[in-house]
Amino acid sequence: MLTHSKMMKLTKQLFGLLLIINYCLCAQTAQAVVINDDAPHFTLKSLQGEQQITLSQFKGKVVYLDFWASWCGPCRQSFPFLEQLKQEYQQQGFEVVSVNLDEDPQLATDFLKQFPTHFIHLGGFNTDIAEKYAIEAMPTAFFIDAKGRVRLIHKGFNSNHKTFIKAVLEKLIAEN
Repeated sequence: MLTHSKMMKLTKQLFGLLLIINYCLCAQTAQAVVINDDAPHFTLKSLQGEQQITLSQFKGKVVYLDFWASWCGPCRQSFPFLEQLKQEYQQQGFEVVSVNLDEDPQLATDFLKQFPTHFIHLGGFNTDIAEKYAIEAMPTAFFIDAKGRVRLIHKGFNSNHKTFIKAVLEKLIAEN
């Protein structure tokens, strides 16, 4: 029979093992993004294919770089909120840049008809952007400061995240 102290010791050992496994899995990621390092450079076409956009175009602005797909339920919740943030903070040097990872660009176009926004939408399909940023979940967002450094990685989205996202954004804008 396991005593309470033996159970606690076993739990701590199991937790330690899980941390080691997680570290090993993360270490195998080819180009993992590191907090406070420069965000990986990219040049991508807008979803309409009209123009090339580079990350360096946003130097001097705080950027919320959002990776999404049309099939992602939480992405449907996040887009109206991201539009609200853009409208509220764009005059303070804030930009929302979304990168769609659907294999079929038409799916992204259809999604944007349902959830119209005024921020920048890039096509990440058939590129190496998902690997550069080690995307494992949808949505995944990167808070990039005005100097181009990744300050926070945020995975997932629900309405409980709004206050946190807004607080981080306001902190980064205040630093600028």
